[in-house]
Amino acid sequence: MKTAKRLCAALLALALIFTLAGCNAQTTEPTPTPTPAQSETPAPDAAQDAPATSAPSETERQEAETPAAPPVGEQQPVESGVPEGNASDALPTGGSSDSQDSSSNKPDASPESTVPTCTVSISCAAILENLDRLNAEKADLIPADGVLLAPTAVEFTEGESIFDVLKRVCRENKIHMEFSETPVYQSAYIEGIGNLYEFDCGEGSGWMYRVNGEFPNYGCSRYTLADGDTVEWVYTCDFGADVGGGLGA
Repeated sequence: MKTAKRLCAALLALALIFTLAGCNAQTTEPTPTPTPAQSETPAPDAAQDAPATSAPSETERQEAETPAAPPVGEQQPVESGVPEGNASDALPTGGSSDSQDSSSNKPDASPESTVPTCTVSISCAAILENLDRLNAEKADLIPADGVLLAPTAVEFTEGESIFDVLKRVCRENKIHMEFSETPVYQSAYIEGIGNLYEFDCGEGSGWMYRVNGEFPNYGCSRYTLADGDTVEWVYTCDFGADVGGGLGA
């Protein structure tokens, strides 16, 4: 009897389980997906999906046209009208007036080294006051004013002596000159210029030289010239006294 009851209870439990399973199958049945033909509301066009954009206002256009200010520290490029490339190509050939003014205010470049010059002259004017002493054979050699060479500017190189310049001047001007050298004393003695020699106008006559108004007490070959020197060769008839120097002074 107990066995029959247990069997009936098991059958009822199984029936209840099947009943509940059937109910769940009906309630969880998925809803079929409608096809495009079954859709009641047509899909909107792409243009309708996009939000309508209103026309920009005047203020918005101005803001869009106005470029944003550059960040601090960055320079805004200036439109100068100069095409890209070498900016110097756009400048005039003569440069700007500012550059010209600055260049004109600059000190002049150091001048080129100038060649030193001296002034040389040759005169026998003292003979005109002593014609009675003059050798008669030399009378035709004396110029009317006694000047054999007027003051002449002569260029020379550094280190040249008065003797060096005298030789060159006489050669260039075709003036006769005769001299003797004494190697022991490293000096030269002027014997004659213009064919006028020592003793041609008395025993105290001969050639002397004067530099810047003074008579040096040594030979002309030992006197080194300086720029601007004035050298005068003069013929004396009285040991230099008649020309401002010498033993008779």
